[in-house]
Amino acid sequence: MECHQHFARMQPHHFKPHDIWQGNSGLSITSNCTSYAGLYQDFQGNPGTELVIGENNDLQIDFGKEIDCVMLDFYVVSNCPWLDEDDLIECDYLGISTDLLDAPPLYWLTLSGQSGTEYVPGVFASTPTRQLLLGPFRKLTISTKQASTLHIPALSWRPVLRH
Repeated sequence: MECHQHFARMQPHHFKPHDIWQGNSGLSITSNCTSYAGLYQDFQGNPGTELVIGENNDLQIDFGKEIDCVMLDFYVVSNCPWLDEDDLIECDYLGISTDLLDAPPLYWLTLSGQSGTEYVPGVFASTPTRQLLLGPFRKLTISTKQASTLHIPALSWRPVLRH
């Protein structure tokens, strides 16, 4: 049985530090806000709201039970160039194409559960995309860096089936 949390029809809501927001699908969200996090109007102009995690923030999603996997629908908004002028000059001097270099992660995902903790670098995507996270785990913590904001319109997960 797959569970879903779509944020588009939710009322806008600002998460205060350490407050717990309960989703209608059984998950709970807690933010350790140093900037902002909450349910805000869709950044791309689509109708409805989305879960937004501002820069330098830790947001924890607790699924209430061990889950097998989660599919995260997301995109990243960032105004932080990852190569400064000195980097560009050095790449040019060495004859290295900057297209071949990967940008550093703008956020990290921490998967925590009975089997331990795993750290996964976040994938950069400036347009809506999906990332599959394999479990089992119970909690997903999303940690954003400076000058990046993570936007999540929806997520889906599958609980672990015990036989």
